[in-house]
Amino acid sequence: MGWSSANQIFNPVARALRDADTDDTTKRKVLGDLIGGLQEGDWDTEDESLEEFLDDPAIVQAFADHGVHLSDRRCCRAEHAADPAAHLLALRHPDVAEDEMARAVDAYAHHLAERIRGMKDEPRGATQASKVMDYAASLIDPRPQR
Repeated sequence: MGWSSANQIFNPVARALRDADTDDTTKRKVLGDLIGGLQEGDWDTEDESLEEFLDDPAIVQAFADHGVHLSDRRCCRAEHAADPAAHLLALRHPDVAEDEMARAVDAYAHHLAERIRGMKDEPRGATQASKVMDYAASLIDPRPQR
C-alpha cells in the first residue's frame, strides 16, 4: 500500500530550502536523502511533488537521482535546461509546445555561435579557416563524417 501523505513532509522542506536560497548542491543532497527515505516508507506520489518543483533544476535532479520522472518527461527537459544539446533531445515528446521547442532551438543556436566565436582566439582557428568550418559543422551535426 502506498503513502501519499509523504508529500506533506517533502513539499514544505523543499520550499524552505528554495526560499532560503540554499545552493543547488546542498539542496540536491538534502532532498535526495529525503526522497530516498520517503521512498523506503512506500511514498507513491513522488510525481506530484516533482511537478510542483519543475522550475528548480536541483530539485528535479534530486528526483531523477531516485528514478522519479513524470510520464510526459517534462522533468527531463527541466533537468537538461543548462545543456542545450541534451535539452533539445529531451524535447522529443509529442506533448512539447511549439514555443518551448523554439526557445530550445534558439538557445542551442546561441550556444553554437558562442562556441564558434570562442574559436577565433585559438591559434588553430585563427590560422586555418577550414578547421573552423569543420569545427562549426561538427557542433551543428556531431555525427561522424563519411
